[in-house]
Amino acid sequence: MLKNTTWTVKSLSRPTGSAAVRCSSGASSLDKLARQVTSSTVDGAFSGEENALALKAAPFSEENFGKRARVKFLTQAMAVGLANVPSQLHKAYWNTFYCSSTMQERSDGKTVAKFCKNRWCLVCCRIRSAKLIKQYAPLLKSWTEKHLVTLTVPNCSRADLEATVQQMKAGFDTIRRSWTMQHRRGQRPAPLIALRKLEATHNPDSDTYHPHFHLVVPDLATANELRVSWLSQFPSAKWNGQDVRPADAGASHELFKYFTKLITTQSKERFIRLGPLNAIFEAIAGGRTFQVFGIKVPKVDEQLVDEAAEALADELNIVAVWDWVQEVGNWVNKETGELRTKYKPSPEFRAFVETKIVYNSIKKKTS
Repeated sequence: MLKNTTWTVKSLSRPTGSAAVRCSSGASSLDKLARQVTSSTVDGAFSGEENALALKAAPFSEENFGKRARVKFLTQAMAVGLANVPSQLHKAYWNTFYCSSTMQERSDGKTVAKFCKNRWCLVCCRIRSAKLIKQYAPLLKSWTEKHLVTLTVPNCSRADLEATVQQMKAGFDTIRRSWTMQHRRGQRPAPLIALRKLEATHNPDSDTYHPHFHLVVPDLATANELRVSWLSQFPSAKWNGQDVRPADAGASHELFKYFTKLITTQSKERFIRLGPLNAIFEAIAGGRTFQVFGIKVPKVDEQLVDEAAEALADELNIVAVWDWVQEVGNWVNKETGELRTKYKPSPEFRAFVETKIVYNSIKKKTS
């Protein structure tokens, strides 16, 4: 694995046709770009890393599409960088590069685009977060004593990250099954009821990884019992590392956001480090980051479900086409040059995107 390389995304090559892409640090070429494939079957759970691009149609809104332009500007640069990292996920990273790169306006006023649905894609994460909040907000509102629980284990190395995540899932499953059996025997009033999200972050100073669970449970008693049960499964974990606190609306919504912090700070500078992010993405590839236990999953709002069949049926009724142009930070009409949204990256944000997405941590100078 490459270590402590500091090339930035601005210096990386973009895909042109079938041209091979090379890291400026000398890594081997990634000569197979992800194909742009239209699929009529869509995984609504946004769980797969190898999903092809899938069609979705939505009414145009300046506010929503302006926000989408901002996250697309960051995601596009990040996807290029990740695709230049030697990884088993490089095809999926290229799918993210193409995500919502072309927008087509239909005669009914809706905008059609193709989405990669990968969990690191900020464009798709916004859609997924909205969907989950829509699904579970009524349930969480009904839990008047809900608590947020954070369950942790000691930080681990890159080599141990995947195994640590699997051990955490196995330990949690042991707790869940134990509580279920106790409930059946009449020893517990209810089985485990919870919403759980897996997160993982990277510490650039120690170069270690911190996988952990965030959960929302209905009451304080459940939260405290869960902490005790967790420590019985992981004796090396510290009591004060397991956090229990009342869950307000903000804490509950944290459950539906991204599963890792993209931006880290070192020596007062903010970076997006591609190497550690790729390590996290590989470690959790194919697994779920969000799960519910003891809860009947509410039906999905049909307005938030992919409209692939409808989009395919109306594909010939396109009246305008916009293509994403990274240098502009917007979608540009092929024929008129018109911008799709009013969004314009600020000079500060553009500078961050172009200079602060690096491969790995920057070594501290030693005297």
